[in-house]
Amino acid sequence: GATNASTGGPCPPGHFCPAGTSIPQQCPMGTYSDRLYNWQDSSCTVCPSGYYCSSAGLTAPSGPCLAGYYCLSGASSPSPPGELHWKGGPCPVSHFCPEGTSFPLPCLAGTYNNLTRQAACFPCAAGYYCPENTTSYSTNPCPAGFYCPK
Repeated sequence: GATNASTGGPCPPGHFCPAGTSIPQQCPMGTYSDRLYNWQDSSCTVCPSGYYCSSAGLTAPSGPCLAGYYCLSGASSPSPPGELHWKGGPCPVSHFCPEGTSFPLPCLAGTYNNLTRQAACFPCAAGYYCPENTTSYSTNPCPAGFYCPK
């Protein structure tokens, strides 16, 4: 197996080689390939959700999405700005996104989040309760007849 530019050989990982290829073509950004003999760009694997593939010609994903962001399949940035073609974005309010998140996770009951780009939700304040997916604790004071510790 080694590919030699003057004699040719199997199409190398990170590339695809259509019929008649003289120079291997790089798998596009947002994809990778760890295999030999790819013959079309669809042979390149779309970067899995939770990961990003930041350049062309990769043999593996570049790494996990950054904490505070989510990466859909085919993402090319560890911190997508949120526009559609970036395939992901900043974590929205009332959600959290630890490293490697593929889709924003709703804050669990007992927690809230009023900020974007958060890796975790905040604990509900004492004297209040926080249902799942909450943006603010202050709208949910502990009801009469109950107690709400921190």
